[in-house]
Amino acid sequence: MQTSKATPQPRWRLSEERTQRKWSQQEVADLIGTTYVNISRWERGITRPNPYFRRKLCALFDKNEQELDLGGGTRFSASHAGEAEKVTAGVASTDGASSSEAIPDGALYDSAIPLQPAFTLIGRDNELSQIKQRLRKGGSVALTALNGLPGVGKTALSITLAHDPEIREHFRDGILWAGLGPHPNISGMLSRWGTLLGVSANALATMSSDEEWAKTLHAAIGTRSMLLVIDDAWTVEEALAMKVGGPNCAHLVTTRFPGIASHITVDGATVIHELDEHESIELLKKLAPGVVDKEEKKATDLVHAVGGLPLALTLMGNYLRKEAHSGKSRRIGAALKRLAVAEERLLLREARAPVERHTSLPTETPLSLQTVFEVTDQQLKEPERAALYALSVFPPKPNSFSEEAALAVADCTVETLDALSDTGLLESSGTDRYTLHQTIADYAHFALVGTRFSASHTAAYEKLIAFVISYVELHKKDYELLEMEFNMIIAALEAAQEKGKQAELVRG
Repeated sequence: MQTSKATPQPRWRLSEERTQRKWSQQEVADLIGTTYVNISRWERGITRPNPYFRRKLCALFDKNEQELDLGGGTRFSASHAGEAEKVTAGVASTDGASSSEAIPDGALYDSAIPLQPAFTLIGRDNELSQIKQRLRKGGSVALTALNGLPGVGKTALSITLAHDPEIREHFRDGILWAGLGPHPNISGMLSRWGTLLGVSANALATMSSDEEWAKTLHAAIGTRSMLLVIDDAWTVEEALAMKVGGPNCAHLVTTRFPGIASHITVDGATVIHELDEHESIELLKKLAPGVVDKEEKKATDLVHAVGGLPLALTLMGNYLRKEAHSGKSRRIGAALKRLAVAEERLLLREARAPVERHTSLPTETPLSLQTVFEVTDQQLKEPERAALYALSVFPPKPNSFSEEAALAVADCTVETLDALSDTGLLESSGTDRYTLHQTIADYAHFALVGTRFSASHTAAYEKLIAFVISYVELHKKDYELLEMEFNMIIAALEAAQEKGKQAELVRG
């Protein structure tokens, strides 16, 4: 004999509390970290919020569960809203894995997910489509790595994906976020994830190894369909320590280090490239429309000077908008003149809100090209640092230079070049050729001419001149090779003139 299903009983009190405040279901969803679909289902009585979301609703409306038709009687005042963020997402079993009661009816969205960008990302439609497709495929490709230069926008892409409706629909049980950086608190991040997933405080307190964390969180996630974002990984071990998802999960790892990206992915990382000229101009227009419209030639020159790097464009655009607010041509002209100087672009900085802090930077450090590159520079060994600085004498990207030239000018080993390539600071450009991005070349050159490396500055240019003399003599009848190295030869001529050695180069 079949029994008829009970008719869902709407939760009128929950709905009334929302409508009295003139909030939409989407607004309530955003406030507690779920979707409007779940809010609708809860109000209609189709499903009941899990303990985690019941606590958040009580805190939001300053009511107890009975007053919201949620059942129970625990009262959370508005002053407890911050505490409610930390409440476990259900009742945990004694072995550390969450029980069936802890599995949410609605999706769990980590409060650590950064806020969505103020406007749609420019020039990233293809990348977003490609990454979404990979994440939704499952299997081995569900561990996806994004790799690219510091400041190219890997984190911005990940944030956009974490807020994407299609991604949230696919990973119906939620999204977890961990921003690592060079000195992450791995155990603290895993503990926070455990709390969100319903692992008991007692179980969390007993964790003493990465293996225990992985097993416990893996069991807590179980068969849930979730996306785990591991942003700004600096070591393979730290990235893998956060890989705790179950069979229905996907992991998205971002890193500036090509070696890490290649190591943790089976079928290759997704490389995020700089914006092209059109996209770069569009971004500058979005940030400082009045300036770009009036000074398009100078804006285009700035785009070329920073090689389409989104961070550089964003810093410049924000600065130009600030300087243009009064409409004074004098101030706009002075701002553009300042940005035409490489050193000024490197040092251009802006403060960020704590929730927008760049994970690679110390808490009190303002965001700038200088500080973002410096944090990678600090991880280099002395021979690698000296080689990077010396390589800045070559014309930057889109130009390239041979491995032979790099070894001669930097006076280093191939292992040192390999180490620089692994950091992502030195890019490969075809077989046995390399290139330095414009902004990294500016950073390295600025460091090279500093007091500490002044002798190295002179030596690097002398080695460039000597190499070009030898190269031209050896290949003086091979016009194709000479044409390939034309810009390097011009750079050597300019250096020779500056150093008073033009006669030597011309004679060579």
